[in-house]
Amino acid sequence: MVEYRFIILQRLSNGIEVLSAVVLLTGFAKGMWGFLLHEWRDLRTQVELPLETISKLRPMVGNYILLGLDFYIVSDILSTMLHPEWQELISLAVIGLLRTTIGYFLGKEIAESNH
Repeated sequence: MVEYRFIILQRLSNGIEVLSAVVLLTGFAKGMWGFLLHEWRDLRTQVELPLETISKLRPMVGNYILLGLDFYIVSDILSTMLHPEWQELISLAVIGLLRTTIGYFLGKEIAESNH
Protein backbone atom coordinates (compact mmCIF):
# COMPACT_ATOMS: atom_id res chain seq x y z
CA MET A 1 0.00 0.00 0.00
CA VAL A 2 2.84 2.39 0.81
CA GLU A 3 4.38 1.84 -2.64
CA TYR A 4 1.05 2.71 -4.29
CA ARG A 5 0.85 6.02 -2.42
CA PHE A 6 4.47 6.75 -3.24
CA ILE A 7 3.82 6.20 -6.97
CA ILE A 8 0.69 8.40 -6.90
CA LEU A 9 2.52 11.25 -5.12
CA GLN A 10 5.49 10.94 -7.48
CA ARG A 11 3.26 11.13 -10.56
CA LEU A 12 1.29 14.00 -9.05
CA SER A 13 4.51 15.89 -8.33
CA ASN A 14 5.75 15.27 -11.89
CA GLY A 15 2.39 16.35 -13.33
CA ILE A 16 2.40 19.60 -11.36
CA GLU A 17 5.96 20.27 -12.48
CA VAL A 18 4.93 19.79 -16.12
CA LEU A 19 1.91 22.02 -15.56
CA SER A 20 4.10 24.77 -14.14
CA ALA A 21 6.40 24.53 -17.16
CA VAL A 22 3.34 24.83 -19.43
CA VAL A 23 2.21 27.94 -17.53
CA LEU A 24 5.67 29.51 -17.87
CA LEU A 25 5.89 28.66 -21.57
CA THR A 26 2.38 30.03 -22.18
CA GLY A 27 3.32 33.33 -20.58
CA PHE A 28 6.51 33.42 -22.62
CA ALA A 29 4.64 32.66 -25.86
CA LYS A 30 2.00 35.34 -25.20
CA GLY A 31 4.67 37.90 -24.34
CA MET A 32 6.74 37.03 -27.38
CA TRP A 33 3.68 37.16 -29.64
CA GLY A 34 2.74 40.60 -28.34
CA PHE A 35 6.32 41.81 -28.81
CA LEU A 36 6.54 40.42 -32.37
CA LEU A 37 3.20 42.00 -33.30
CA HIS A 38 4.39 45.35 -31.97
CA GLU A 39 7.64 45.14 -33.93
CA TRP A 40 5.83 44.01 -37.09
CA ARG A 41 3.45 46.97 -36.89
CA ASP A 42 6.40 49.25 -36.20
CA LEU A 43 8.22 48.00 -39.30
CA ARG A 44 5.12 48.09 -41.50
CA THR A 45 4.11 51.64 -40.67
CA GLN A 46 7.71 52.92 -40.56
CA VAL A 47 6.58 55.16 -37.73
CA GLU A 48 7.88 54.38 -34.29
CA LEU A 49 4.95 53.15 -32.21
CA PRO A 50 4.67 54.06 -28.53
CA LEU A 51 6.17 51.54 -26.14
CA GLU A 52 3.00 51.29 -24.03
CA THR A 53 2.04 48.06 -25.79
CA ILE A 54 5.30 46.45 -24.75
CA SER A 55 5.12 47.83 -21.21
CA LYS A 56 1.64 46.26 -20.89
CA LEU A 57 3.18 42.87 -21.68
CA ARG A 58 5.48 42.88 -18.64
CA PRO A 59 2.77 42.54 -15.96
CA MET A 60 0.99 39.87 -18.01
CA VAL A 61 4.17 37.80 -18.42
CA GLY A 62 5.03 38.45 -14.76
CA ASN A 63 1.70 37.00 -13.62
CA TYR A 64 2.38 33.83 -15.59
CA ILE A 65 5.83 33.60 -14.00
CA LEU A 66 4.36 34.00 -10.50
CA LEU A 67 1.77 31.31 -11.13
CA GLY A 68 4.37 28.96 -12.59
CA LEU A 69 6.66 29.51 -9.59
CA ASP A 70 3.80 28.77 -7.19
CA PHE A 71 3.15 25.48 -8.98
CA TYR A 72 6.86 24.61 -8.82
CA ILE A 73 6.83 25.17 -5.06
CA VAL A 74 3.90 22.77 -4.69
CA SER A 75 5.79 20.20 -6.76
CA ASP A 76 8.89 20.64 -4.57
CA ILE A 77 6.83 20.15 -1.41
CA LEU A 78 5.39 16.91 -2.76
CA SER A 79 8.86 15.70 -3.77
CA THR A 80 10.16 16.44 -0.29
CA MET A 81 7.29 14.45 1.20
CA LEU A 82 8.49 11.48 -0.84
CA HIS A 83 12.13 11.87 0.22
CA PRO A 84 12.10 13.47 3.70
CA GLU A 85 15.88 13.62 4.15
CA TRP A 86 17.82 16.58 5.54
CA GLN A 87 19.41 17.34 2.20
CA GLU A 88 15.96 17.44 0.53
CA LEU A 89 14.54 19.62 3.32
CA ILE A 90 17.44 22.08 3.08
CA SER A 91 17.11 22.12 -0.71
CA LEU A 92 13.36 22.80 -0.41
CA ALA A 93 13.99 25.62 2.06
CA VAL A 94 16.57 27.29 -0.18
CA ILE A 95 14.49 26.87 -3.35
CA GLY A 96 11.36 28.05 -1.54
CA LEU A 97 13.18 31.11 -0.21
CA LEU A 98 14.57 31.99 -3.64
CA ARG A 99 11.25 31.53 -5.40
CA THR A 100 9.39 33.44 -2.72
CA THR A 101 11.88 36.31 -2.96
CA ILE A 102 11.59 36.39 -6.74
CA GLY A 103 7.81 36.21 -6.46
CA TYR A 104 7.71 39.03 -3.92
CA PHE A 105 9.75 41.46 -6.00
CA LEU A 106 8.05 40.45 -9.23
CA GLY A 107 4.63 40.94 -7.62
CA LYS A 108 5.74 44.32 -6.30
CA GLU A 109 6.88 45.37 -9.77
CA ILE A 110 3.58 44.21 -11.31
CA ALA A 111 1.57 46.12 -8.70
CA GLU A 112 3.60 49.28 -9.36
CA SER A 113 3.15 49.01 -13.12
CA ASN A 114 -0.64 48.70 -12.72
CA HIS A 115 -0.86 52.05 -10.89
